[in-house]
Amino acid sequence: MPIMQCKVGELNGYKFGDSGKCYTYKDEESRKKAKQKAILQGTAVVHNTGEKLELSKEDLSDIGGEEQKFEPMIKDNAQHLLFGWAYVAQTPDGEQAVDHSGEMIKEEDFEDLEKAVYLFNMAFRDSDIRHSCIAKGTLVESVVMTKEKQRAMGIPEGTVPLGVWMGYFFAEDEDWNEISKMASPMFSIYGSATKEIIEEVEE
Repeated sequence: MPIMQCKVGELNGYKFGDSGKCYTYKDEESRKKAKQKAILQGTAVVHNTGEKLELSKEDLSDIGGEEQKFEPMIKDNAQHLLFGWAYVAQTPDGEQAVDHSGEMIKEEDFEDLEKAVYLFNMAFRDSDIRHSCIAKGTLVESVVMTKEKQRAMGIPEGTVPLGVWMGYFFAEDEDWNEISKMASPMFSIYGSATKEIIEEVEE
């Protein structure tokens, strides 16, 4: 089910599917917050019903912020190195980030992801392509960018997100060529977690 436009009186808004609650807005800032609420509502619904949450590029842009882009960058084609954010839990300005699955990790739970990343680095370290579960890349860099580490590094608050930065080396030309052809390559964490349904909160 997609995120749909709706209206309450003279106010425009967004809702999940045909029957979701309509979250209204008055300006551009509240518009993005309204869409985020509709997406969170949809996330809770699909968790219980098994439906699919359909997010458009515009939806992802709205919940991720137009000024902050966290896609990995191709560092060096000659060296087959890819670096970027594997996960962003909170934007540099402190806003809660919602990922492409319509899910999020709250700041108070970020330590759980931190521990999971350390265990991954010690036990696995490999990367596949498009969740094929076939090892293609090798981990060469990993930083869980907690706020404590940012302060220790002398990084001013509000400069980088609360998230996980990684870098991978892809040895085979065939694998690197597949990555290079992607319009917007991005890391995606493959694993399992315990979800918590977000309750709707009235403003």
